[in-house]
Amino acid sequence: MNNQLREIIFSGIVSVRDRLLQLDSPLRLESGEPSFDTPVHIKEAMAKALVDNHTHYAASTGIKPLKEAILKKIIEKNNIKNIDGLDKIVVTNGGMHALYATFRTILNQGDEVIIPQPNWTATGSMIELSGGTLVKVKLKPELAYRWDMAELESKITDKTTAILINTPHNPTGGVMTKDDLKALLQIAEKYDLYVVSDEAYEDIIYDQKHYSLGEVASDFPKKVQDKVITAFTFSKSFAMTGWRLGYTVCSSDEFANNMKKMILYTINGVSTPTQYGGIAALEGPRDCVVEMVKTYKTRRDLLFEGVNQTQFLKCETPPGGAFYLYAKITDDWDKSSWDLVNYLIDNYSMGCVPGDIFYDDEPSIRFSYACETSMIEKAIENLKQPA
Repeated sequence: MNNQLREIIFSGIVSVRDRLLQLDSPLRLESGEPSFDTPVHIKEAMAKALVDNHTHYAASTGIKPLKEAILKKIIEKNNIKNIDGLDKIVVTNGGMHALYATFRTILNQGDEVIIPQPNWTATGSMIELSGGTLVKVKLKPELAYRWDMAELESKITDKTTAILINTPHNPTGGVMTKDDLKALLQIAEKYDLYVVSDEAYEDIIYDQKHYSLGEVASDFPKKVQDKVITAFTFSKSFAMTGWRLGYTVCSSDEFANNMKKMILYTINGVSTPTQYGGIAALEGPRDCVVEMVKTYKTRRDLLFEGVNQTQFLKCETPPGGAFYLYAKITDDWDKSSWDLVNYLIDNYSMGCVPGDIFYDDEPSIRFSYACETSMIEKAIENLKQPA
């Protein structure tokens, strides 16, 4: 058996989910699964592709019409303007595959990758499966879950190869500012590092603006731009989690050529009719996205207020993006974060996830407000009960 796989554990989120699915009417605040269905015009586009017999092999890195739609989108929406051809766009089997293929492309055994602490566990496991070693740098709650860049720079060694960012961030909802991104790129330039930008939640943002790292990189030399790799997904923005559709963009010829090999020898291309759904998502109306984000903001405000009325949880800052609320466990709860998770499942059929699985060493809990609003309202009632 593969020794790396022996050391990788299954996701704690999955273990919570498996318990909840055995219960009647669970409150699903553990999962980053949008409660919305995929918009009709996207489903119709895929159905038409099936009728039109777009069911055969396609180019392994993506069909031309989808890549053209992606190029238009990253120029007009993300303001990334250094992608000089469709070959620099690689279509992947979801955002997770985009990240895994990226790390397998850039890492060698023993390379160090700086990641946020806390951070979505799966990304760390993908780095480790790619031979990388995790170096965790704490996000500061007092900075609205952003990095102290001086502290980050202090963690760089001669083995550091890449820095991972995820903004808006899972699990905290933190959002990096344009100045943060500029400072990060200055560090990357100084030490000749890759920066992998996971922008899965680019559209789910509330009181500020999301800046793509590729846009900020345009003010830097080409050698810096060529080491900026951005991973996008259709899953969160368009409620397309089950479609498994994502993509990477990078201005580097070397990265593109090697990434193509990763795609060829892992999936040999994404489902062809699925890609036609992706075209419709990018070219169709965006009112569905606006309405989803509006609803998420309502849920965020409701959950933020409710959590801060509980006996044993505290959240200092409302999430700036994504659809997670990250709460610290106060001293009023004298057991572990896993004990709190199990208590809420056992007593209220209510899901949430402990900070332990996000590499956090402080007692904390992540709630997702991607679920139905009625579940959040009921969850708040439960949280207010004496523990």
